[in-house]
Amino acid sequence: MISASSTSCRKSDTPPASKQDEPTQSPPATPSVIPARVDVPVPVDDSDRWLFVQKVADKARGGWATGSFDADRNKLSIQTNQVEEFALDTSRVAINWKKLVVLSIDGKNSELRKRDYEVLSFNRTAHGEWIVREP
Repeated sequence: MISASSTSCRKSDTPPASKQDEPTQSPPATPSVIPARVDVPVPVDDSDRWLFVQKVADKARGGWATGSFDADRNKLSIQTNQVEEFALDTSRVAINWKKLVVLSIDGKNSELRKRDYEVLSFNRTAHGEWIVREP
């Protein structure tokens, strides 16, 4: 004889958990006004800085310049992004003026000659070249 088992559903005495029983979390607060500019502190002591952005390109959301000095090669390397003017304080860099000084700006090398003034200001021309602005 073959017996068949049957399964049946019966109503539970415990009601299902409702969404009201779950803990509610309020959505994170969203600022109603987003600041146009946020200043990020630079972790560099000003006494060690020798490169300063003076003017960012028009309509740029931000601009920056970074620099390094290789004393063995007597080479200053500067990389800019959306910058129209920057200044270089040569008194804060251990440049050996008795040797050839190589200045590389955005990958283009040139010779840097000593001037009568220590802070050199550079401007980008309409053609994208960098020139030293005389005081």
